[in-house]
Amino acid sequence: MTPPDRVTIERARVDEVRAGTATVGQSAVLRLEAETVDAGRAAIGALRARRATVRGSAVAALAARDAAIDGARVGVLAAPVVRGDVHAWIDLRAAFALGLGLALGSFALSLARRLFR
Repeated sequence: MTPPDRVTIERARVDEVRAGTATVGQSAVLRLEAETVDAGRAAIGALRARRATVRGSAVAALAARDAAIDGARVGVLAAPVVRGDVHAWIDLRAAFALGLGLALGSFALSLARRLFR
């Protein structure tokens, strides 16, 4: 079954949406996957898109090639190109720094254990 080309969701709660283009307004969506997403004043669990525009919304996890975000809160942001006012808990740079810090810390602990045996 192929997903519909265009989906518009207004003032609703939806578990899963797959579409070519999705427009979400004042709604709650658990999983959203589309080529192009335009979301305003929405709550989204996981958003995956090629191009995402998010305004005044909350997104738990966002993965996109190009994200235009205005006044939104994002838990985990994975997008190489981000424009606008975004408040992300973890983005690509923070995730890289966190991973590098954990790797270096693990290496330093194993080295210290070997030295003090």
